[in-house]
Amino acid sequence: MEQELKKNRIQGQKIQEILIFTVFFLILLAIHLFIEADFGDDLHYASEWGKEPLRVFLRDRYDWWSSRVVIEAAMLPLTAAPVWVWKLLNIGMVLLLILNTADLFAAGRKVQAQVFAFAGLWMVPLLTINGAGWITTTTNYLWVLSLGLVALRPLKHWLCREKCAKWEYLICPLCTIYAANMEQMGAILCGAYLVCGIYLLVRDRKLSFFYLVQLFLAMGMLYYILSSPGNGWRNLHEIEQYFPEFESLSLWDKLHMGFLETGQYYLTGGDKRGCFVFALLSGTLFASALQKMAKSGNRAEEICPAEGKHPAERKRLAGWCGLLAALVPVAFYWGVGHLGSYLLSRGAFPRGGHIVGVLCGNHSLPGLGEYPAGLVALQTAVYLFVLLCTALTVWFVHGKSEETLLEWTVLAAGFTSRVIIGLSPTIYVSGERTALFCSAAFLIVAFRNIQIFWGKTADWRGKAAMSVHVALLMAGTLYCNKPYIF
Repeated sequence: MEQELKKNRIQGQKIQEILIFTVFFLILLAIHLFIEADFGDDLHYASEWGKEPLRVFLRDRYDWWSSRVVIEAAMLPLTAAPVWVWKLLNIGMVLLLILNTADLFAAGRKVQAQVFAFAGLWMVPLLTINGAGWITTTTNYLWVLSLGLVALRPLKHWLCREKCAKWEYLICPLCTIYAANMEQMGAILCGAYLVCGIYLLVRDRKLSFFYLVQLFLAMGMLYYILSSPGNGWRNLHEIEQYFPEFESLSLWDKLHMGFLETGQYYLTGGDKRGCFVFALLSGTLFASALQKMAKSGNRAEEICPAEGKHPAERKRLAGWCGLLAALVPVAFYWGVGHLGSYLLSRGAFPRGGHIVGVLCGNHSLPGLGEYPAGLVALQTAVYLFVLLCTALTVWFVHGKSEETLLEWTVLAAGFTSRVIIGLSPTIYVSGERTALFCSAAFLIVAFRNIQIFWGKTADWRGKAAMSVHVALLMAGTLYCNKPYIF
């Protein structure tokens, strides 16, 4: 009887997943019907199709312009093909992204995680996925993210002491080759496999031969990128055209520039104040900290009677410190990033406006922008403090646990993937599309914490408040990006 109930439950869950993905497909299909791939690099690459054999085009690209020959082998034919071919493939990639995100990072019911992953799509600014043209940007970024998560599937199996599915031995290496052909994802895959390999060895676990295959493929693609003569020629061309001062910058300067650009984009919402990803992450962690403080306070009162409250007072003090750390990122994002920049634009700061300005608007090094070294140093210190408070909030909410380690790793991987864009002279020209991987990392951690929050909340009002929070930020993202829609 018990086995039959379990079988019926699993079958019911599969039917539910099919229905949900059918709804997702219909929504995506309706949206893609209105997309016109008729601008940007899509037109340029479409004009290149047929001029010479594909292999000749790719060889010339590797020698003189770009190492992304695997990605471009898929992209170039799509720009010349009927647009519905790309539309159907892109819908499939989005559904694959939702499925894998939920499968790898669900912190509760998988169906619930799939809904959250779908909701996360509407938290990503539109220029992130169509800035250089719909086909060009999605194949170079969105598809890379989707297939990169497939390439990470074996790591979850090894960490959870599971066996890899037979199809993964063939598909995952292919996904690694495609995804790691893009520099940011190549670095993420190498880092993820190295960190997880070290973790498994520390836990006295053996590394399988398949692990070595995946790691060496990712490292091999990075070497392929770094050794491409085309990347060198392209850098020289772009330095001359876009950023002549880049050549004189040190490695530290470039990473510092990447940090300022990334911090300004997320911690204050960017120049257009249209990025709400960090607002979701910080708000969710603050709600989780409130929940943790309330529950730990109640337990302390139960354990420690009135005649001996010292342990309870210590717990309460620790709770207030954790809550204060959780408040800092939320207050900075809304208070400085949005309210501060709004008041600054209205001339509301006769004094101190330069401090608000550097905190919410600067992403340049001293000498390359309008702010001196002292103010940029202040901006850097404040950004580091906000990020530290974010990391401490994760610790406060989850304690010394594997959950904390997982969330720290995901956040660090995402943030670093954006910071290293400072090593490219097109850090500003590339725009928002280079932020996709960092946005995905922030959204993964945010929705994972929402699932944990929901699982610990019996009161419907807490769940309703969290739902309203997510809905408002989704609406804000769509509203701020309406000039770029279709």
